[in-house]
Amino acid sequence: MGRIMARRKTPSTTPPESPRHLHGLPALKPLRVLVAGEVILDRYLWGDVARISPEAPIPILRVQRREEKPGNAGFVMANLRALGAEVSALSVVGEDRNGDLLREIFTDLGINTRSILVDPDRPTIVKDRMLGSVQAANRATQQLLRVDDEDPSPLKPARERDLIARLKSELRNCDGVLISDIDKGMLTPAVLRSLIDGGRARGIPVIVDPRRTDDFSIYRGATALTPNRYETEIATGMRLTDRAAWRKAAETLVRKLGLEACLITLDRDGMYLAERGGKDTYVSTAPREVYDVTGAGDVVLSVFGMFSIAGLGFSSAATIANLAASIEVTRIGTEVITREDLARALGPAHASYERKIHSADEIKGALDRERRAGRRIAFTNGCFDLLHAGHIQSLAFARAQADVLVVGLNSDRSVRQLKGDTRPIYPAAERARILAALEAVDYVVVFEETRAEKIIRTVKPDVLIKGEDWRDKPVDGQAFVEARGGRVALAPLLSGRSTTATIDRLNSKAGAEKNGA
Repeated sequence: MGRIMARRKTPSTTPPESPRHLHGLPALKPLRVLVAGEVILDRYLWGDVARISPEAPIPILRVQRREEKPGNAGFVMANLRALGAEVSALSVVGEDRNGDLLREIFTDLGINTRSILVDPDRPTIVKDRMLGSVQAANRATQQLLRVDDEDPSPLKPARERDLIARLKSELRNCDGVLISDIDKGMLTPAVLRSLIDGGRARGIPVIVDPRRTDDFSIYRGATALTPNRYETEIATGMRLTDRAAWRKAAETLVRKLGLEACLITLDRDGMYLAERGGKDTYVSTAPREVYDVTGAGDVVLSVFGMFSIAGLGFSSAATIANLAASIEVTRIGTEVITREDLARALGPAHASYERKIHSADEIKGALDRERRAGRRIAFTNGCFDLLHAGHIQSLAFARAQADVLVVGLNSDRSVRQLKGDTRPIYPAAERARILAALEAVDYVVVFEETRAEKIIRTVKPDVLIKGEDWRDKPVDGQAFVEARGGRVALAPLLSGRSTTATIDRLNSKAGAEKNGA
């Protein structure tokens, strides 16, 4: 790691690996990762804004839900756990309820907390975010205010010595180190040097998401850095306006700091990777609708760091990290990126509609994210065997009732119970793919029961859709939906269209042709 890269006269840029060329998510051996950095309690207050305060020209947030999650280094740890790594935390919290809550969250996630130092002289860092939506105007959620409670002063010498002793013990049992540095006093020069030199001595990767500073020399000897555009401009004094500038800045940091690699994240422009030895890679942005950039840098550190520690090439690790970040920015607040998220995104482009198909467990998280973005959920269900024009009309009606349409699909077993042993014509996997390929459908979830009550309670729709033929009949889930403030809408039926009638016509035609033969 100590060898300095020589300047090349004619730098070459390697095209990025397409996610499709990775042939799905690479299998990894079990990894033990030490994450060092400030952990933060991210508290979210979600609600609606329906009026302006009579006391001042400010919106009034009517709080409907509260959430508390680990942020910054804590969010890096949560992402690593979701990706299957074993994680140990090296951090500092205050001797307060917020610190206790963070450690409880980490314990529940299976993160080792033995090296989280409790410092009675400083508070646990907390970021309170107020997020509001204007439901009546059908507008998405946006952040109204953030309130930070923190003490960014450096650790006192005694606490610093205690933390260094703990990190030396942790380094003996890990496969790599990720450092999330937000410059809040924990990662002093001595702590950083102990982490980087200790990792070098053991021959394990040390990958850093750096602070905003004009002196990156504090990271000299690390394996890789993942600065963003602004951090890179401050550290190098270069304006990152085009690809030539990106390359020059990344290569300068590799050379001056003795890095193996530098991955600069360039927001809308993607990422630029320079490696020791002359290989450069540009990774373009995966096109997504951006709702919130919170946590994107932490996701890059988690994913790029984990796959680099696992031995995947820096270029491939950067490609996967870019894809993970592109998923993160479509979500409001910080949401962990799972192996399932990545595997679905890495699937073949022609099968992209299959990403709409979720299990009952997966659908909960997906719909939580939709609600945080201020979207209303519609739900309808059925066997959807031999899709016909009546189905298309009903699904279009259902989609028009809300912002997102979830279709519950009866499993093969439940269809047999409802329709007899000759049904379904197509298995559930094929019926789900056909539904997912329709523009009106946002999610498909297969359920095992003959009645939809259980899956409706999982989905928690704002609007429940059934056909006109259910008028004056008890509808599964109606009481549950209406008790939560939702409603039932009855879709008009297309006369003479039904799967049973279609099958009868096919059988009649086949019989006539046979007799005629």
